[in-house]
Amino acid sequence: MKRLGLGGLFFAWLYGVPFLLLVGLIRRLARPYTPTADEAQAFGATTDALLTTGLVLNAVLPVLGLLLAGLAGEALWRRHFAGALGGTVLLYVAVALVASLTTGGLTGHIPADQEPDPVVTQCIPISGGRGCPGG
Repeated sequence: MKRLGLGGLFFAWLYGVPFLLLVGLIRRLARPYTPTADEAQAFGATTDALLTTGLVLNAVLPVLGLLLAGLAGEALWRRHFAGALGGTVLLYVAVALVASLTTGGLTGHIPADQEPDPVVTQCIPISGGRGCPGG
């Protein structure tokens, strides 16, 4: 049972973390159609959550797996998780390289509000001596 748990933890790091980071980076580099500021903020918040979760799990899962494999006395899984620590560094370097290619910060980005300005079709006079412009 402990081998199954350690294997699940290792494969969660091996496949789950890159998936979260890849989806987050694709969303971050995309130009979504978000017509309102609320939709743009929701898109940015989801993207930030994916990237932050991926980066945190990238550090936590190998350390946790190394600790659990040491407590369980599993030398094979200890070697796997020790190698995963090197992979953790490689994933951070890859994310940093992608971040250097972007124009803004990797997290905390909210696309600009694409809602059009309202069109003024009529003039309503205001009291206080100010009339409508042009007549």
